[in-house]
Amino acid sequence: MRIVTITLQEYIMKFVFSILFVIGSFTAMAQDALSYYNSGIDKFEEGNSLGAIKDFDSAIANNSELAEAYWGRGSVFAELEQFPRALKDLNTCIKLDPGIGDAFYNRAYVWVAMDEPQKALNDLNMYILLNPKDINGYLSRLDILVKYSDQEKAYADMEKIATLEAINPGQLVQRARIKYLMKDTVGSITDLDAGIAMLPTFMDAYYLRGKYYYEYGQYNKAIQDLNIYLLSKDDDVEAFMIRGECYARQGEYSLGINDYSSAIALESDNPTYFFDRGFFYLQMQEYADARVDFRKAIFYSHQDIKLAYFNLGIAEFKLDNKEEACANWRKSADIGLEYLLKYCN
Repeated sequence: MRIVTITLQEYIMKFVFSILFVIGSFTAMAQDALSYYNSGIDKFEEGNSLGAIKDFDSAIANNSELAEAYWGRGSVFAELEQFPRALKDLNTCIKLDPGIGDAFYNRAYVWVAMDEPQKALNDLNMYILLNPKDINGYLSRLDILVKYSDQEKAYADMEKIATLEAINPGQLVQRARIKYLMKDTVGSITDLDAGIAMLPTFMDAYYLRGKYYYEYGQYNKAIQDLNIYLLSKDDDVEAFMIRGECYARQGEYSLGINDYSSAIALESDNPTYFFDRGFFYLQMQEYADARVDFRKAIFYSHQDIKLAYFNLGIAEFKLDNKEEACANWRKSADIGLEYLLKYCN
């Protein structure tokens, strides 16, 4: 059983079945404890958390030294965000058997939830010591190191992650993110290709690959991936914006306008969306629509307010509103100086 610690992870929960093979007691109570333990695992996999807890309770009642049962119950409590109870059980598990790596992993999750990052790091260090080839431990530790700005150690983990085996689509996507941050363009796309091949319905992988293709200047490929993603995620503002930008980079401004309009319908107070769509309207010589958008970009305080005034001046001038155009160019300061000298007294 694995509790997820990184917000962007898509891990499949891990269950430590192999532990059961090394338990050597043959008493009736021990056998009952194992049966309840296995039943608890099955119920948790099925989403029956309360049933799992009852079975783990029974396992412990039959064998109070069964460390795995405390690990199982503590992990369910963590999943249910009952953190003090989770911590108590995971502590007991580790005390009974400090070789159960997943107990350290899941306790690290609890420490993060309780705002104890150093304790979480300590547990992840132990998990990695016990499982040096498991990419999950490094990904989780990296999340904490990045959050608390320990750049040197974070980069060391990134380098390690890039070399470790990724065995499921979620891990491949996470490794792709790391390779992207390390400027490994080919490696990041290769991992996303493998993740999609392994799970063709993994929509987040299409989004990420589309985003990377856009940033690498491969706009057609980006559009293809974002088309697939937006079929099932039609409320993702950023995806519409990225695809719209891809269209615009290829001179397909009308399609870019459509996507930015979809983004604005979802987030109606973002000045960047109005500014960019206004620019697309300028390219299509639709100056009245451009004027509306630049006014809204200014109203919502676009980060480059001088450029917004300059573009608004262009739209006004094209609409034969010379006085309004000059007023806006004056507000654009040095950006509009050439136009002021040429067209305005």
